[in-house]
Order: sequence, then structure tokens, then C-alpha cells
Amino acid sequence: MAWTWNLYTREFWPQRDLKKYPLWFVNLAHSFPAWTPLFGWMWAYPLAHGLCYGINESSIPTIRGSETRSINGCALASSLRISDEDEIKEREKNFKKFITETYAPNADKLFKDMEDELIGLCHKIRTFDYENARQYELYKLFREAVQMLYREWETHFYLMYPVYEAYWHCNDIAAEYAGMKEFSPAWHKIIRGYDNDLFVQDKALWGLRSRAIELKIDDVFTQNPADKVIPALKKTAAGKEWLEKDLNDFLVVKGYGWRSPRLMEFIVPSWWEDPTPVIAHIQQYLALSKDAKAPFPLDGIRPKLVKEREQLTKELIDKVKAAKYPDMDWFLATLNMAQKSSAFSESHDVAWEQGCHTTFRYCVRKIGEKLVKFGTIEDPDDMFFFIPDELELFIIFPDSYEIKDIVAERRTTWIAQKEYRSRPHIITDGPLTPEDINKHIASAHDAIVAKVVAGDAPIPRPETGAILFGNCGSPAGTVEGRAHLVVTNEDVFATQPGDIIVCPGMSSGWTPILPLVKGIVTNGGGSLSHAGIHCREYDIPLVSNTGNGTLVINEGDKLKVDATEGLVFRVK
Repeated sequence: MAWTWNLYTREFWPQRDLKKYPLWFVNLAHSFPAWTPLFGWMWAYPLAHGLCYGINESSIPTIRGSETRSINGCALASSLRISDEDEIKEREKNFKKFITETYAPNADKLFKDMEDELIGLCHKIRTFDYENARQYELYKLFREAVQMLYREWETHFYLMYPVYEAYWHCNDIAAEYAGMKEFSPAWHKIIRGYDNDLFVQDKALWGLRSRAIELKIDDVFTQNPADKVIPALKKTAAGKEWLEKDLNDFLVVKGYGWRSPRLMEFIVPSWWEDPTPVIAHIQQYLALSKDAKAPFPLDGIRPKLVKEREQLTKELIDKVKAAKYPDMDWFLATLNMAQKSSAFSESHDVAWEQGCHTTFRYCVRKIGEKLVKFGTIEDPDDMFFFIPDELELFIIFPDSYEIKDIVAERRTTWIAQKEYRSRPHIITDGPLTPEDINKHIASAHDAIVAKVVAGDAPIPRPETGAILFGNCGSPAGTVEGRAHLVVTNEDVFATQPGDIIVCPGMSSGWTPILPLVKGIVTNGGGSLSHAGIHCREYDIPLVSNTGNGTLVINEGDKLKVDATEGLVFRVK
């Protein structure tokens, strides 16, 4: 039977996509559980364009782009090395020039200018008069919102790819001249001890917990389900004060309400639309401490990490210099960027993924409210089951379409695609050894694929008695605890103090639960994945890129996680 696409041509097609690409990595951190069609389209087009833009504008040496495909609601990633070695050499010169002359001297200004640009685009969409707009005005605005997504990903990868490529260059130098390999505890310690804007939001969330204790309304949180807390608070003067002053300041004044439990999806409500996730996280924090003066847990961890990092950084520089690396200016420039990589990775989420995606959601739903009145759809969320080519027709010709049956079919498919246990983390045309996978990763030298999506394939060591083999994602030693499988938002809110999280890959939207977590095990992800970054900063043991952790481990299993060795054991 001839291959047919469901919605668009960038859905995975084995006959086309496995001819030259030996493997495709499933993007575990971002596309589990499966996306709605509109978000999947966004990944396959605006994001894919952004990859090409960022890579070529900064002259990443070995690739002209990083490929994405969609498969059953999830994303695949792969890349191939440029075949012309002369082109690679030219790009290497241009990349080094870009870093030393354009990026490194102006990194903070570049970030701020692009952040301000996106904030401006979001402001226009958020403040548009949807109620009085004609259909053509809504049609034009929708197209502008789509272009905002393209610009989001252009700026995203223009800023991200050079940082991650410099990180890789720096670690190669550190490994060769100082013996400090990427997954060694020492390397992890050199790149941690930094704050980021998501942690700032989480600290403010902790402050809401403290304020609830001060007002003596903490029992309202602990004695009610999360979705019943706000109605219960409205019955007391202190509860009303907390809602009208403290929660409003958090959601509206500070703007944290534009965060979502899942940054990589449009169908999930933002915090200002539904504050239940905020309440649930406060309940989790109250389970840790009911002391109103208890500091935010991360504040007690970071000073030690900073001191450790500063000492190890000095030692690394001395070793590289003593080993006579020929270009110390280049090494120091890449080291500076490598040490900024984690903070950049998570801070940019606020204006980029968090800001743009919840804004796009707001726009689509407001237009969807108009289409409900025309009878085109039944619910504004139905919009997320179509791609822009379709939505443009429905927006400009709302009285010409009635698509409720199509919505029902696509929603059913989407629900079925959320099943994750049977999904492989790598798709190939035949068996590949870990050595084969690592050889391909090294050849392509795609920093996003290698350091975020995938990471080095670990070598199994059955003689250890471990049930899972991964990489040292965070140099925090060994812990034992109860396994808690986390894939959905509901799983996040069910996390209890002392849990060991087992997940396909960690989302940056999960950072509020980190104070509760004892350890993390992931199926995929490299050293710059969200799990790697956050576990390092919280000094939480992480074994990353196990491949099949969520298949091997069951909810409630007792585990021992040895992060230093990258091993996971089942404890009887």
C-alpha cells in the first residue's frame, strides 16, 4: 500500500527517512504524552525552520540543519554530517568568528533584545479586541500569531545553538587537556551553581506557601482536594486576602500566570486560566514544611555548589594551561558560554516557550469561541485538533464548515496515542549497538540532538547486577527510595516527598516538584537536558538515557540509584 500522510508531509515516512538517516531519536522530554495535531505541526514547521535558521546564522560547522519528524503525536530528531569537508572547515572558521566577535561579547544584549521583541509580539496578541473583531481581522491576527511562533524558534535557536556548540567545544578541550570527560562528576560540578528564571518563579510559589501559613489558612490547603481549595478560601477573610492580594500578585502582577504545567503543548491551560496546579504545588510544599520562615530549599543548596564550581574552574583552567593548549582565549570564551548554558536553557523558557505558547493558546481559543457561536465546533479546545492550513479556512469561512465529527475522530486518535510504554526511544532500519549510535552522534556533531534529546548511549554492564544502565546525569551520589512514574500532569501532582521519579524525559514545567524529589531516572536525554540541568542544581542523583526505564520499573518499586556510576538497582 502506498504511504499516506494524515495531516502533513513531515510525518515520519520510513521509505524516505531511513534511506540515509541510520536512526531517529524520539524526543522524550518534550513530546510525551503525545501532542495534539496543532502542536505537532508547530514542531514540524516553525520549530524546524528555527533549527535551520539558528544553525546557519551562527555557522554551526558540521550540519546545515537538524531534522524533525512527527510520529503518532510524538517528535523525532536526527541529523547528518555535511559531506563536503571543505565546507565544514569554512564553517568552523565562521563559527569561531561568530562566537568571538558577535555572540560572546554581546550575549546578554542579544538575549534581552530578542526577549523584548517576543514580549512585544505577545502583548499585541493578548490585548487584541477579540470580542468586536470581524472574521477577516481574526484571520489576519491568527496568521500573525503563527508568524510569532516562527520568530520564537528563530530567536530560540539563534541563541541556543552557539551556546551548546561552544559547550561541546569546551568539554572536548577539557577532556583532552585536563582528562575531564562530559559525564564525570567534576565536569557536572563546573557547570552548575546558577539561578534561572524558572527557579525564581518556583521560589515565589514557595512564598505563597509561606504566606498561607502566616495567615493561618494552611489547613484549608491540606484538608481539601486542590480543585476545592479556592472555593474554600473564599469563605474566610484571610482566604480572600490571600486570593485577592498574594495569588493575584503572583499570577497577574508578576505575570507568572502565563506559565503552564506543560510548556510544550497548546491544549493545557495556563496557570491564570486554571490555578489548580499552583494550589497543588503549594500542597506539595506544605507536605515538606509548615514553618512559615523555612527558606526555599534551593537557597540552602546553591552556596555550596558555587564554592565548589569556582574552585574546580580554577583547577581546570590551570590544567589546560599547563598542558599547553594553544588558544587559551578560545578555551576561556567557550568555558564562559558552557557555564552559562544551563541558566540560559531554563531562563529563556519564560519569554519563549512559556510566553509564546500560552499566548498562542489564548489567541486560538478566543477565535475558537467565535467559531463555537457559528456552530463550526463545539468547544474552543477543538481548534487544537487542526493545523493552520485548515484553521485559516474555518476562521474566514466559519459558516461554511461544521467539523465536529472530525474533531471527535482526531481526539480519539490523540487519546490512543498517549500510551507510551510500548514506544521505542530510537527508530532504526536495523539493530545498532551503543557504539554505532555514539559514532553517529559524534560524526553529526549536532549539539541539540547529542546534548539535549539523546546523549551518549550507555554501555550495558550486566555484571553489576543493575536493572538499568545510563549516564551520570548529576554527581549527587547514591540514594534509595520509592519509584514514581511521571508522564502526565496528573503524575507530577501525585509526587510525594522522597520519591524517585522515573520518566521518559523531564519537562521544564516540572521544576516546582524538585524540592520533593530524591532522585530521577530518565529514558533519554543528554547532559543539557532539563533533567540534567535541574538535578545538578538541586544536587539530586540522576541516571539519564537508560532507554527503557519506564518499561522496566513499575510504580512503587524500591530503587537504588547510583548516579556516579549511572546504574539503577531494584531493592528487595
